Amino acid sequence: MPSGLHGCRCVKCGAARLVEARASGTADVVKEAIECASCRATYDVIWGTPFLGHYEASDVLGLFEIASNAREDNLYASRQDAERIERLLRRYEETDDKEAFTSACPDDFVRAPWFQNRYIEYLGFKTIAEGVRFSGRAVLDVGAGSGYDTCRLVQLGAQVTALEYNPMLIRRGLGVAPEARWIGGFAHVLPFENDTFDVVCCNAALHHMRDVPAAMHEMLRVLKPDGWLLTSGDPFRADHGNDDVELDVFDEHPAVLLGVNESVPTFGRLVETLVAHESRLDVELHTLALFGIRGRVAQLMARLLRKRSWRLNERRRLANARGSLAMKVRVTRRLNLHARTQAATVLRAGDYADVLSNYDAAVASLVPLLPTAFVDRPFPGDRQAKFELLNGWQRPRSERDYRTGYRRARWFLTRPEDADMLRFAVKGPRSQADASLLVQIDGSQAAAVALRPDGWLDVEVSVARVAPRERFVCELRVVLREAADDAPFDDYRFEVKGRQFVAQAKPVREAGRPEVASS
Repeated sequence: MPSGLHGCRCVKCGAARLVEARASGTADVVKEAIECASCRATYDVIWGTPFLGHYEASDVLGLFEIASNAREDNLYASRQDAERIERLLRRYEETDDKEAFTSACPDDFVRAPWFQNRYIEYLGFKTIAEGVRFSGRAVLDVGAGSGYDTCRLVQLGAQVTALEYNPMLIRRGLGVAPEARWIGGFAHVLPFENDTFDVVCCNAALHHMRDVPAAMHEMLRVLKPDGWLLTSGDPFRADHGNDDVELDVFDEHPAVLLGVNESVPTFGRLVETLVAHESRLDVELHTLALFGIRGRVAQLMARLLRKRSWRLNERRRLANARGSLAMKVRVTRRLNLHARTQAATVLRAGDYADVLSNYDAAVASLVPLLPTAFVDRPFPGDRQAKFELLNGWQRPRSERDYRTGYRRARWFLTRPEDADMLRFAVKGPRSQADASLLVQIDGSQAAAVALRPDGWLDVEVSVARVAPRERFVCELRVVLREAADDAPFDDYRFEVKGRQFVAQAKPVREAGRPEVASS
């Protein structure tokens, strides 16, 4: 087996027979560099990291998350920043007057909007890691991201394997935690043999995964008997809530509107796999934030809301609540779980990595992979969909004939045979007099107009470069004359209505509807 692949397996057939193969490609992406000697499946090496798996049709939301950050200036992270944040978190935890510390601290990191989230994750890990030995042990960090938590595990003396599905984050993570062994792959089909690791850590990552029970299954599978699974930093919602609860939570969340695939899983989804194997596990549940527990009397409710540690047999109370969850799980008896495998895939990891330094190319490359339900959606529509949310559209409202976009918003459309123009009306951010709108078709600029904050502006763009009956992506992007990373949310909100295809200024059809009247 090639160096660095000890304990790894083929995710197509499950065999641990990975060998070096003849390959082609660039120094950054080497295609078919690894082969399974059993089933002949091949895998790529991306920026020096083996990527053991390829993308499935169900990964489409995650692929858009990757594309949303596909920029050359987002390739590197700093070890110094990781150590600096860790020091700040430690000092913040040790101080009694946190408000005074925040005001007086000369380091602006402590006042960053994400710092409190990092602090909650830090507290969660500190709680569940108590009594767990890391030094000299084989530790898997699932959803390692940019490597900040991986760096913490390395500094605890662990022999760390970092797994991440986003090639760009792996490239960042290599600069933060080069001591770790980095592997590209997927949590729901881990590319490792059974009983490989002493500890598996998963910090603030479960709520990004499309199949949480499968990921929990796989993380338990690769643990040795008496090993530990530690998860932290995951929000949860009550089991009785529907998906609209999640969509409402993220309707004004800038990162989600820009493509970060956050979710709020139900409590039941987070613990489903643990319940299935309850007799072979010792499970502690820790809630750093907890709201909405149902009690018979107010005194009981107050006591329960202060409770922070739970056993798995108390799960029915948590199933009716919402909050933030950390889990500490020890395997008390061998589980003998079957290894999950990948079946049909739609995109090689190396092919996607080839375009990841170019945002527009990365987005355009995904258009042919979209399920039919994601293309030619009615606009403004009457219900929110997660796909539309991640592509910049806030939820539609029945009392409005327009829809609000944030910063950049996308349509995925099919060009009709009898139209070569796309028409719509747009109104700029109310708080900005110097905003403009860039319109791109498949990554190429089609129009640039100055926006009106107090009135509608009609826009027409040519789609003649797209072949009839072919799909394309239209992106609307707000640009401010004096842009700032910390600009208020409303500075980037814009309104759009009346989308329709036209030919020679005659309306013929709106995408997703048989007929439409001109706005």
